[in-house]
Amino acid sequence: MKRGVSYLLTLLCIGLFYFGSLYLVSRPSITCLDSSTSERADFLHRDVPELQKPLMEEEEEEKITAVEPVTVTATVTSIQIQPTSFQTPVLTNSSEYTVDLRPTCNRKSVNKNKKEKAVIVILVRNSELAPMRRTLREFEDRFNHRFNYPYVFLNEEPFTEEFKTAISQLTNAEIKFGLVPNSMWSVPSHVNETVMNQQLRDYASRNIMYGGSLSYRHMCRFNSGFFYRHPLLDEYDYYWRVEPGVSFYCDLDYDPFKFMKENGKEYGFTITLKEIPETIPSLWDHTIKFAHQQQLNTTLMRFFGDPHGGYNLCHYWSNFEIASLNLWRDKRYQDYFDYLDSTGNFFYERWGDAIVHSLAAGLFLNKSQVHFFNDIGYRHDNFAHCVDDGMFGKCMCPENIGNFDEQWGSCLNDWKGYNEKPWDFRKNGDQILEFGQVVKKPEHAQ
Repeated sequence: MKRGVSYLLTLLCIGLFYFGSLYLVSRPSITCLDSSTSERADFLHRDVPELQKPLMEEEEEEKITAVEPVTVTATVTSIQIQPTSFQTPVLTNSSEYTVDLRPTCNRKSVNKNKKEKAVIVILVRNSELAPMRRTLREFEDRFNHRFNYPYVFLNEEPFTEEFKTAISQLTNAEIKFGLVPNSMWSVPSHVNETVMNQQLRDYASRNIMYGGSLSYRHMCRFNSGFFYRHPLLDEYDYYWRVEPGVSFYCDLDYDPFKFMKENGKEYGFTITLKEIPETIPSLWDHTIKFAHQQQLNTTLMRFFGDPHGGYNLCHYWSNFEIASLNLWRDKRYQDYFDYLDSTGNFFYERWGDAIVHSLAAGLFLNKSQVHFFNDIGYRHDNFAHCVDDGMFGKCMCPENIGNFDEQWGSCLNDWKGYNEKPWDFRKNGDQILEFGQVVKKPEHAQ
């Protein structure tokens, strides 16, 4: 009898210990929850008064009535770029720059000394809180709960307390909420706004995706030439771009930033596809013109086109990017962006940052510096990349969306089969290919 009682007591103790341990491990820290909803910190002091101001109203698709299309001739002019030192133009006046820095719980994560100087960058609006929370939950579960890389959330208007509190509950990583300054999200003075508005109406009348949206153009220009110059990114070397509403399907148990650094990678993607040609009628010609001005020697550029057929419309889809911030901080890229921006065609046409980043990779990188993240399952809208690795694998691919890799419009097979070929540019308009073959393009002569 005594032995039976002892046995039952032993089982009871084991049960209490087990379930008590589960409770202690799983329950959130009260201190963390309390502090995450109440504390704020002044992160740094900078000369940036514009970062204190709201920039624009919540985006809504512009209601534009169709009018007779206004023809704007897509010409390529010679714009000489004077060498300038890299600078952030918004840091000009004296004012205190504050940002919400949310406290985090002290749970186990990768040793900070072993992590790279990397950040998760998210451009999002207050109205996108619900899809942002779903995405962040997946991103944390699949990757960042292991590494606790910091987040920088950026918005064209101040984040609400509701947004900041709701986001803070989903991660133990450091979070910074910042504002995009007006100088990074406005129509530049060299753009003719009368012509721009005519073009918006023209694009809308032709039912081109986001064709009538000015805010979409601001976003593309910001992601092309300014996000990496935001002060909140100054301390980092690498970034992972995440957008609200996207999905992640595979567990990632290694550090992609460390992989990039150790293997000399500058740019990483998951989906490569063809662009809508009506959005970029002059971008390729301007890019080739710039290459002649700078007398660039390239080996990756012919993945995107050739001297005879022009642009093939392939590009890396930039809503997913893992890349080096120094790629965009490089003076060569800044000169390229400044040249493109000077044409006004981020507004007259509808140039996307995905094309700009892709063609820049073609101009300045070789294939070995670009990485296809085949093991990261990802979806944006109705386009997904996900490799089913079986019942005991790390991925749960969506059943309602097929793998875009083999579908019409994908450029992945072209990427896999691409062998680097020289394509060098000279100021006299000559283009030099393999075996010394010369293609003369006098229209590009400087």
